[in-house]
Amino acid sequence: MRLRSTIRGILAAAVLTILIPAAPAWAHSRLLQSDPADGATVGTPLTAVSLTFNDGVKQQFSTVVVTGSDGKSYVDGAPRVVDKTLSQPVRPLPAGVVKVAWRTVSADGHPIEGQFAFTNNTPGAPSPTTAPSVAEKPAVGDDQGPDRWPWIVTGGFLVIVLATGAWLWHRRRNRTAGTPGA
Repeated sequence: MRLRSTIRGILAAAVLTILIPAAPAWAHSRLLQSDPADGATVGTPLTAVSLTFNDGVKQQFSTVVVTGSDGKSYVDGAPRVVDKTLSQPVRPLPAGVVKVAWRTVSADGHPIEGQFAFTNNTPGAPSPTTAPSVAEKPAVGDDQGPDRWPWIVTGGFLVIVLATGAWLWHRRRNRTAGTPGA
């Protein structure tokens, strides 16, 4: 009977350990709005593209790529985070569809990304001179590590649970085998 209660305790601990690391995953930041908004038409010159999130994001892992209808990048410097807003300064944009691709890391360490597009209809905006090309993708760095931690912790815990179970089984087997009359 004691072995059964020990196994139940180990299984309960395993279930709790597996579920606890999943809790922060529900707290990932998410994009609430962008300026300009997805699908909007802009009639005044822009100096920056802004992304507002429901929670903080990490500046050092943020990338925003703004690609004009000519296929060229129009970023002007590094992105900046103030409170919950990620802003990317831009050079004067050409007329036409402008694509924005972004990638950042939420406060809980989870990488998040997305993209949207808007139309630049600013009077006096230069016309695109070349055919559009494929938009640049945000750089992917070593910031993908946090996604692996729940799997590493869970895997390590399962190895410990299995090793403990095997040890208990072996111990019980040896006791039963060593008992006279068994």
